[in-house]
Amino acid sequence: MHFSLLAAPAAAAALFTTTAFALALPNPPNPNGNSPSLSAATLASSLISTFPDKSLALLPSPFWWWQSGLALDGLITYTHISGDASHADLLAHTLQTQATPSNDFMTPDATGNDDQAWWALAALSAAEYGIPQPGGSVSWINLAQNVFNEQKGRWDMSRCGGGMKWKISEQPDPIGFHYKSSIANGLFFQLAARLARFTGDAGALEMADKSWDWMVSVGLIDGQFNVFDGTDDSKGAGCVDVNHNLWSYNTGVFLYGASIMFDKTNDPKWKDRANGLLSATQRNFVKDGKLWEGKCEGDRSCNTDQVSFKASLARWMGASAALVPELGDGVKGVLGSAAGAYQAIILVICPIKYWNMTKERPWGTGIEHGR
Repeated sequence: MHFSLLAAPAAAAALFTTTAFALALPNPPNPNGNSPSLSAATLASSLISTFPDKSLALLPSPFWWWQSGLALDGLITYTHISGDASHADLLAHTLQTQATPSNDFMTPDATGNDDQAWWALAALSAAEYGIPQPGGSVSWINLAQNVFNEQKGRWDMSRCGGGMKWKISEQPDPIGFHYKSSIANGLFFQLAARLARFTGDAGALEMADKSWDWMVSVGLIDGQFNVFDGTDDSKGAGCVDVNHNLWSYNTGVFLYGASIMFDKTNDPKWKDRANGLLSATQRNFVKDGKLWEGKCEGDRSCNTDQVSFKASLARWMGASAALVPELGDGVKGVLGSAAGAYQAIILVICPIKYWNMTKERPWGTGIEHGR
Protein backbone atom coordinates (compact mmCIF):
# COMPACT_ATOMS: atom_id res chain seq x y z
CA MET A 1 0.00 0.00 0.00
CA HIS A 2 1.43 3.36 -1.05
CA PHE A 3 0.10 6.76 -0.07
CA SER A 4 0.06 9.66 -2.48
CA LEU A 5 -0.40 13.35 -1.87
CA LEU A 6 -0.56 14.20 -5.54
CA ALA A 7 -4.32 14.65 -5.34
CA ALA A 8 -4.05 16.96 -2.33
CA PRO A 9 -4.58 20.69 -2.69
CA ALA A 10 -1.62 22.16 -4.53
CA ALA A 11 -0.71 24.63 -1.83
CA ALA A 12 -0.68 22.03 0.93
CA ALA A 13 1.34 19.60 -1.14
CA ALA A 14 3.88 22.26 -2.04
CA LEU A 15 4.27 23.33 1.55
CA PHE A 16 4.64 19.69 2.60
CA THR A 17 7.29 19.08 -0.01
CA THR A 18 9.71 21.93 0.29
CA THR A 19 10.67 22.24 3.93
CA ALA A 20 12.66 19.64 5.81
CA PHE A 21 15.22 18.81 3.14
CA ALA A 22 16.38 22.44 2.92
CA LEU A 23 18.89 22.05 5.70
CA ALA A 24 21.91 23.46 3.99
CA LEU A 25 22.63 25.84 1.15
CA PRO A 26 26.23 26.70 0.30
CA ASN A 27 24.97 29.71 -1.67
CA PRO A 28 21.71 30.71 0.01
CA PRO A 29 19.07 32.73 -1.81
CA ASN A 30 18.10 36.28 -1.10
CA PRO A 31 14.70 36.00 0.60
CA ASN A 32 13.68 39.25 -1.10
CA GLY A 33 14.51 37.89 -4.50
CA ASN A 34 12.19 36.32 -7.04
CA SER A 35 14.38 33.90 -8.91
CA PRO A 36 12.53 31.06 -10.64
CA SER A 37 15.71 28.99 -10.37
CA LEU A 38 15.13 28.60 -6.63
CA SER A 39 13.23 25.35 -6.94
CA ALA A 40 12.72 22.27 -4.85
CA ALA A 41 15.20 20.45 -7.09
CA THR A 42 17.79 23.19 -6.55
CA LEU A 43 17.40 22.97 -2.80
CA ALA A 44 17.54 19.17 -2.80
CA SER A 45 20.73 19.17 -4.85
CA SER A 46 22.26 21.88 -2.70
CA LEU A 47 21.54 19.92 0.45
CA ILE A 48 23.05 16.75 -1.01
CA SER A 49 26.18 18.66 -1.98
CA THR A 50 26.91 19.28 1.72
CA PHE A 51 27.13 15.60 2.68
CA PRO A 52 30.78 14.78 3.51
CA ASP A 53 30.41 11.19 2.30
CA LYS A 54 28.59 11.36 -1.01
CA SER A 55 27.38 7.79 -0.56
CA LEU A 56 25.45 8.67 2.61
CA ALA A 57 22.80 11.32 3.23
CA LEU A 58 24.35 12.41 6.54
CA LEU A 59 25.04 15.98 7.59
CA PRO A 60 28.47 17.12 8.69
CA SER A 61 29.44 17.85 12.27
CA PRO A 62 28.32 19.71 14.39
CA PHE A 63 24.82 18.81 13.22
CA TRP A 64 23.12 15.98 14.98
CA TRP A 65 22.33 12.52 13.64
CA TRP A 66 18.63 13.05 14.29
CA GLN A 67 18.74 16.09 11.99
CA SER A 68 20.14 13.86 9.25
CA GLY A 69 17.09 11.65 9.73
CA LEU A 70 14.84 14.67 9.43
CA ALA A 71 16.62 15.86 6.29
CA LEU A 72 16.42 12.36 4.81
CA ASP A 73 12.68 12.27 5.49
CA GLY A 74 12.31 15.56 3.64
CA LEU A 75 14.26 14.24 0.66
CA ILE A 76 12.05 11.15 0.60
CA THR A 77 9.00 13.39 0.50
CA TYR A 78 10.58 15.48 -2.26
CA THR A 79 11.27 12.32 -4.27
CA HIS A 80 7.66 11.20 -3.99
CA ILE A 81 5.99 14.51 -4.76
CA SER A 82 8.32 15.64 -7.53
CA GLY A 83 8.76 12.29 -9.25
CA ASP A 84 12.51 12.99 -9.31
CA ALA A 85 14.02 9.60 -8.42
CA SER A 86 17.62 10.66 -9.02
CA HIS A 87 18.44 10.50 -5.30
CA ALA A 88 16.40 7.40 -4.43
CA ASP A 89 19.39 5.04 -4.31
CA LEU A 90 21.26 7.40 -1.97
CA LEU A 91 18.26 7.64 0.34
CA ALA A 92 17.67 3.89 0.38
CA HIS A 93 21.35 3.14 1.01
CA THR A 94 21.45 5.60 3.90
CA LEU A 95 18.37 4.13 5.53
CA GLN A 96 19.80 0.64 5.14
CA THR A 97 23.20 1.51 6.65
CA GLN A 98 21.80 3.54 9.55
CA ALA A 99 19.33 0.79 10.44
CA THR A 100 22.30 -1.22 11.82
CA PRO A 101 22.41 -5.03 11.87
CA SER A 102 19.66 -5.00 14.51
CA ASN A 103 17.33 -3.22 12.06
CA ASP A 104 16.17 -0.64 14.59
CA PHE A 105 18.38 2.46 14.05
CA MET A 106 20.14 1.92 17.37
CA THR A 107 23.40 3.51 16.30
CA PRO A 108 25.76 4.99 18.91
CA ASP A 109 24.05 8.32 18.20
CA ALA A 110 20.65 6.99 19.24
CA THR A 111 20.95 8.00 22.87
CA GLY A 112 17.40 9.29 23.03
CA ASN A 113 14.05 7.81 22.10
CA ASP A 114 13.57 10.86 19.90
CA ASP A 115 16.84 10.23 18.00
CA GLN A 116 15.71 6.73 17.10
CA ALA A 117 12.17 7.80 16.27
CA TRP A 118 13.17 10.46 13.71
CA TRP A 119 14.80 7.71 11.67
CA ALA A 120 11.83 5.38 12.13
CA LEU A 121 9.59 8.10 10.67
CA ALA A 122 11.94 8.42 7.69
CA ALA A 123 11.70 4.67 7.10
CA LEU A 124 7.92 4.89 7.41
CA SER A 125 7.85 7.69 4.84
CA ALA A 126 9.89 5.48 2.51
CA ALA A 127 7.25 2.76 2.94
CA GLU A 128 4.33 5.16 2.51
CA TYR A 129 5.80 6.65 -0.66
CA GLY A 130 7.14 3.47 -2.21
CA ILE A 131 10.86 4.23 -2.22
CA PRO A 132 12.47 1.17 -3.88
CA GLN A 133 13.92 -1.35 -1.46
CA PRO A 134 17.51 -2.60 -1.86
CA GLY A 135 17.60 -6.30 -2.60
CA GLY A 136 17.82 -8.51 0.44
CA SER A 137 17.20 -5.73 2.95
CA VAL A 138 14.58 -5.59 5.67
CA SER A 139 11.50 -3.73 4.47
CA TRP A 140 11.02 -0.08 5.35
CA ILE A 141 7.82 -0.85 7.20
CA ASN A 142 9.52 -3.54 9.26
CA LEU A 143 12.22 -1.06 10.30
CA ALA A 144 9.55 1.35 11.51
CA GLN A 145 7.67 -1.44 13.27
CA ASN A 146 10.85 -2.62 14.99
CA VAL A 147 11.39 0.84 16.48
CA PHE A 148 7.75 1.12 17.49
CA ASN A 149 7.84 -2.24 19.25
CA GLU A 150 11.06 -1.38 21.07
CA GLN A 151 9.71 1.96 22.19
CA LYS A 152 6.39 0.44 23.20
CA GLY A 153 8.47 -1.75 25.52
CA ARG A 154 10.02 1.41 26.98
CA TRP A 155 6.65 2.94 27.83
CA ASP A 156 7.35 3.66 31.48
CA MET A 157 4.60 2.77 33.94
CA SER A 158 6.90 3.09 36.96
CA ARG A 159 6.48 6.87 37.16
CA CYS A 160 3.66 9.24 36.19
CA GLY A 161 1.39 6.50 34.91
CA GLY A 162 3.22 6.07 31.61
CA GLY A 163 5.06 8.11 29.03
CA MET A 164 8.31 7.90 27.11
CA LYS A 165 11.56 9.02 28.69
CA TRP A 166 13.75 11.36 26.67
CA LYS A 167 16.97 9.37 27.09
CA ILE A 168 17.03 5.60 26.71
CA SER A 169 19.61 4.86 29.43
CA GLU A 170 20.17 6.45 32.82
CA GLN A 171 23.89 6.77 32.21
CA PRO A 172 25.59 8.98 31.24
CA ASP A 173 22.62 11.39 31.45
CA PRO A 174 20.39 10.71 34.47
CA ILE A 175 18.67 14.09 34.12
CA GLY A 176 17.67 13.28 30.53
CA PHE A 177 16.64 9.78 31.55
CA HIS A 178 14.21 11.15 34.12
CA TYR A 179 12.84 13.78 31.75
CA LYS A 180 9.72 12.78 29.87
CA SER A 181 9.94 15.05 26.87
CA SER A 182 7.10 16.02 24.59
CA ILE A 183 9.17 15.42 21.48
CA ALA A 184 9.96 11.81 22.47
CA ASN A 185 6.29 11.22 23.27
CA GLY A 186 5.09 13.11 20.21
CA LEU A 187 7.27 11.17 17.79
CA PHE A 188 6.08 7.93 19.37
CA PHE A 189 2.47 9.14 19.05
CA GLN A 190 2.93 10.03 15.39
CA LEU A 191 4.78 6.79 14.65
CA ALA A 192 1.96 4.77 16.24
CA ALA A 193 -0.72 6.73 14.36
CA ARG A 194 0.98 6.38 11.01
CA LEU A 195 1.63 2.67 11.50
CA ALA A 196 -2.01 2.17 12.42
CA ARG A 197 -3.09 3.92 9.24
CA PHE A 198 -0.58 2.14 7.01
CA THR A 199 -0.86 -1.39 8.41
CA GLY A 200 -4.21 -1.46 10.20
CA ASP A 201 -2.44 -2.43 13.43
CA ALA A 202 -5.05 -2.05 16.20
CA GLY A 203 -2.33 -2.15 18.85
CA ALA A 204 -0.59 0.83 17.31
CA LEU A 205 -3.88 2.71 17.18
CA GLU A 206 -4.43 1.97 20.86
CA MET A 207 -0.94 3.26 21.73
CA ALA A 208 -1.55 6.47 19.80
CA ASP A 209 -4.70 7.07 21.85
CA LYS A 210 -2.86 6.21 25.05
CA SER A 211 0.01 8.57 24.20
CA TRP A 212 -2.32 11.52 23.66
CA ASP A 213 -4.27 10.80 26.83
CA TRP A 214 -1.07 10.55 28.87
CA MET A 215 0.21 13.90 27.57
CA VAL A 216 -3.05 15.53 28.69
CA SER A 217 -3.07 13.73 32.04
CA VAL A 218 0.29 15.17 33.13
CA GLY A 219 -0.38 18.64 31.75
CA LEU A 220 1.97 18.57 28.76
CA ILE A 221 -1.00 19.39 26.52
CA ASP A 222 -3.37 21.86 28.15
CA GLY A 223 -6.92 22.92 27.41
CA GLN A 224 -5.75 25.52 24.88
CA PHE A 225 -3.63 22.89 23.07
CA ASN A 226 -0.36 24.42 24.17
CA VAL A 227 2.25 21.66 24.05
CA PHE A 228 4.86 22.16 26.74
CA ASP A 229 8.39 20.80 26.57
CA GLY A 230 8.44 18.04 29.17
CA THR A 231 8.33 17.03 32.82
CA ASP A 232 10.68 15.48 35.40
CA ASP A 233 9.53 12.07 36.56
CA SER A 234 11.93 11.95 39.53
CA LYS A 235 10.43 14.70 41.70
CA GLY A 236 7.84 13.88 44.33
CA ALA A 237 5.20 11.55 43.00
CA GLY A 238 6.60 12.14 39.50
CA CYS A 239 5.78 14.65 36.78
CA VAL A 240 4.60 17.17 39.38
CA ASP A 241 6.18 20.12 37.59
CA VAL A 242 5.94 20.88 33.89
CA ASN A 243 8.58 22.71 31.88
CA HIS A 244 6.35 25.28 30.22
CA ASN A 245 8.77 26.17 27.44
CA LEU A 246 7.04 26.19 24.06
CA TRP A 247 8.89 24.88 20.99
CA SER A 248 7.30 24.76 17.58
CA TYR A 249 8.12 21.17 16.66
CA ASN A 250 6.32 19.85 19.74
CA THR A 251 3.09 21.37 18.48
CA GLY A 252 3.81 20.22 14.92
CA VAL A 253 4.42 16.58 15.76
CA PHE A 254 1.08 16.31 17.55
CA LEU A 255 -0.72 18.31 14.85
CA TYR A 256 0.23 15.83 12.14
CA GLY A 257 -0.38 12.86 14.43
CA ALA A 258 -3.86 14.13 15.25
CA SER A 259 -4.55 14.68 11.54
CA ILE A 260 -3.45 11.12 10.82
CA MET A 261 -5.75 9.87 13.56
CA PHE A 262 -8.69 11.75 12.07
CA ASP A 263 -7.89 10.36 8.62
CA LYS A 264 -7.71 6.84 10.08
CA THR A 265 -10.72 6.92 12.43
CA ASN A 266 -12.94 9.73 11.15
CA ASP A 267 -13.57 10.52 14.83
CA PRO A 268 -14.41 14.23 15.13
CA LYS A 269 -12.43 14.55 18.36
CA TRP A 270 -9.25 14.26 16.31
CA LYS A 271 -10.36 16.99 13.92
CA ASP A 272 -11.10 19.18 16.94
CA ARG A 273 -7.66 18.44 18.34
CA ALA A 274 -5.97 19.20 15.03
CA ASN A 275 -7.84 22.50 14.83
CA GLY A 276 -6.85 23.30 18.41
CA LEU A 277 -3.20 22.60 17.69
CA LEU A 278 -3.29 24.77 14.59
CA SER A 279 -4.78 27.59 16.67
CA ALA A 280 -1.96 27.12 19.20
CA THR A 281 0.51 27.35 16.33
CA GLN A 282 -1.00 30.61 15.17
CA ARG A 283 -0.96 31.98 18.70
CA ASN A 284 2.50 30.86 19.79
CA PHE A 285 4.66 30.57 16.68
CA VAL A 286 3.60 33.33 14.32
CA LYS A 287 4.87 36.89 14.39
CA ASP A 288 4.18 39.50 11.73
CA GLY A 289 2.58 36.80 9.60
CA LYS A 290 5.60 34.49 9.64
CA LEU A 291 6.70 31.47 11.63
CA TRP A 292 8.56 32.49 14.76
CA GLU A 293 10.51 30.48 17.36
CA GLY A 294 9.72 32.75 20.26
CA LYS A 295 11.96 31.10 22.85
CA CYS A 296 15.16 31.95 21.05
CA GLU A 297 14.56 33.91 17.88
CA GLY A 298 14.14 37.36 19.36
CA ASP A 299 17.65 37.41 20.84
CA ARG A 300 19.13 35.22 18.10
CA SER A 301 20.13 32.58 20.61
CA CYS A 302 18.71 29.55 18.75
CA ASN A 303 21.19 26.70 18.74
CA THR A 304 21.79 24.03 16.12
CA ASP A 305 18.80 22.03 17.34
CA GLN A 306 16.41 24.92 17.73
CA VAL A 307 16.86 26.55 14.34
CA SER A 308 15.46 23.42 12.71
CA PHE A 309 12.26 23.21 14.74
CA LYS A 310 10.13 25.45 12.51
CA ALA A 311 10.97 23.40 9.44
CA SER A 312 9.36 20.36 11.04
CA LEU A 313 6.34 22.42 12.06
CA ALA A 314 5.92 23.86 8.57
CA ARG A 315 6.14 20.49 6.81
CA TRP A 316 3.72 18.90 9.27
CA MET A 317 1.32 21.81 8.84
CA GLY A 318 1.22 21.28 5.09
CA ALA A 319 0.83 17.53 5.52
CA SER A 320 -2.00 18.03 8.00
CA ALA A 321 -3.87 20.34 5.63
CA ALA A 322 -3.64 17.63 2.96
CA LEU A 323 -5.44 15.23 5.32
CA VAL A 324 -7.86 17.60 7.03
CA PRO A 325 -9.02 20.11 4.40
CA GLU A 326 -10.63 22.30 7.06
CA LEU A 327 -7.11 23.21 8.19
CA GLY A 328 -6.22 24.55 4.76
CA ASP A 329 -7.16 28.19 5.23
CA GLY A 330 -5.37 28.38 8.57
CA VAL A 331 -2.23 26.79 7.16
CA LYS A 332 -2.24 29.13 4.17
CA GLY A 333 -2.74 32.04 6.52
CA VAL A 334 0.55 31.18 8.23
CA LEU A 335 2.64 29.87 5.36
CA GLY A 336 1.17 31.84 2.48
CA SER A 337 -0.84 30.83 -0.54
CA ALA A 338 2.08 28.96 -2.15
CA ALA A 339 0.74 29.71 -5.61
CA GLY A 340 3.91 28.26 -7.09
CA ALA A 341 6.95 26.29 -6.04
CA TYR A 342 9.11 29.38 -5.56
CA GLN A 343 6.56 31.01 -3.27
CA ALA A 344 6.25 27.85 -1.22
CA ILE A 345 10.01 27.56 -0.78
CA ILE A 346 10.47 31.16 0.24
CA LEU A 347 7.47 31.25 2.57
CA VAL A 348 8.25 27.95 4.25
CA ILE A 349 12.04 27.87 4.32
CA CYS A 350 12.69 31.58 4.74
CA PRO A 351 10.01 33.02 7.04
CA ILE A 352 12.61 35.23 8.69
CA LYS A 353 14.03 37.41 5.95
CA TYR A 354 17.25 38.57 7.53
CA TRP A 355 17.76 36.49 10.65
CA ASN A 356 21.33 35.14 10.73
CA MET A 357 22.32 36.97 7.54
CA THR A 358 24.96 38.78 9.55
CA LYS A 359 28.70 38.39 10.07
CA GLU A 360 28.01 36.90 13.49
CA ARG A 361 25.46 34.38 12.23
CA PRO A 362 25.86 33.57 8.53
CA TRP A 363 23.44 31.32 6.74
CA GLY A 364 24.29 27.70 7.18
CA THR A 365 23.03 24.18 7.59
CA GLY A 366 20.95 24.53 10.71
CA ILE A 367 19.86 28.03 9.79
CA GLU A 368 18.51 27.01 6.40
CA HIS A 369 16.66 24.12 7.97
CA GLY A 370 14.92 26.51 10.35
CA ARG A 371 13.97 29.14 7.82
